Amino acid sequence: MKLKPSLLAVALAAGFVVPAQADVLGVKAGMDLYFVSTDGKLDADEVAWNDKSRISAYAAFEHFIPIIPNLMVRYNSLGTAGQGADLDLTNTDFIFYYELLDNPGVELDLGVNYRLYTGEAGTNGWETQDIDKGVFMGYARSRFNLVGTGVFAFADVSLTNYSDRKISDYQLGLGYGLGIFAFDLNLRGGYRQHDFDVRNFNGITADVSQDGWFLGAELAF
Repeated sequence: MKLKPSLLAVALAAGFVVPAQADVLGVKAGMDLYFVSTDGKLDADEVAWNDKSRISAYAAFEHFIPIIPNLMVRYNSLGTAGQGADLDLTNTDFIFYYELLDNPGVELDLGVNYRLYTGEAGTNGWETQDIDKGVFMGYARSRFNLVGTGVFAFADVSLTNYSDRKISDYQLGLGYGLGIFAFDLNLRGGYRQHDFDVRNFNGITADVSQDGWFLGAELAF
């Protein structure tokens, strides 16, 4: 897959969003432990999926240049298995976004997510099929800070809805921020749901929902 033209298309699409200018260069990095349960069909077969714990890790790079979008790269391990079936929806997000609001009380980011699935799927009687395919998704993130307390609420959404692919991934939660020397430590927890309803997606047909609670930590420099 030729990735560079796809990333260029994402950047051009994100350019239509009116940016808010950041004040300084910044880096955020974090990791979440996700306790996931899975329900749904693979190739029209109902499967008794196993519950698993998975990891999501990300890094975001923010700058003060108003025309160029910020970048987040996020790895999501979302594989699972069931009775006579395997479904690995592991993917990497390349999120290009602008900060529309960035003040002590409210933060709002909007942009475009290019999600690259790199897993595989298969059932009894069918050869395992690689899922090597990318998809463009809209992206939004908001955070509401209870000023002076360190407590905050947040939401993060990626979404696409075509006739043959309806994919969404969202998380909602609460957190607490601590200032430690040259960086901030944010402790987070909440709920995440990933819906994957596709037809002939690189040869895969599935209607699966993965959801569960997560705990995580983030460092912001």
